[in-house]
Amino acid sequence: MIGQKVERVHCPVCLARFKYDPKWKEGDVVICPICGQKLKLEHKPDGWTGARVDRGSDREIRDRADEFARIRGYVFNDMKEEILEGLIGKNKRFKDFYCPCRMMHVPEYQCPCKPTRAGDVDVNGKCYCGFFWRMDTASNPVPPSPRTGR
Repeated sequence: MIGQKVERVHCPVCLARFKYDPKWKEGDVVICPICGQKLKLEHKPDGWTGARVDRGSDREIRDRADEFARIRGYVFNDMKEEILEGLIGKNKRFKDFYCPCRMMHVPEYQCPCKPTRAGDVDVNGKCYCGFFWRMDTASNPVPPSPRTGR
C-alpha cells in the first residue's frame, strides 16, 4: 500500500478533496463529507470531481445544510427558515449561497462557510450567523429535515 496513490474527489463548493470510494462510478450521486453538498461524480483527465446537483435551486441549499448538520451532529435554531431565505436571496443576487451575515461574497463564505467547516460551532456553540448550533447550546433546537431520496 505504501506509495499507492489515493484517488480523491474535488468538491466545487468547499474546494476540498475527499477520498474516492472504489465502489462509486461516474454518474453516481454522493455527499461531500466536508460540506454536505450533493455531487454527481464525473471523471476528468485530472481526476474525479463532483458536479453540484440541483445547482442554484432552493433545494440545493436546503439539502446541503441538512446534510452538513447531520454529518456534524448539529441542529438549527428556530430561525432556520429565515436564514435559509437569506441564503436563497444571496443566491439570486450573487449567484451562490453566501453567508447571509457576511458582506464578502467569496468561496470561503459559501454556506457552510470555511470557519464553520473548520470547527467554529464546536468552539463557540454556533456558527457566525447562528444557522448551525451545537445541540447543547441551541435554545429551541430544530433537527435536520428527514433525508430525501438521493
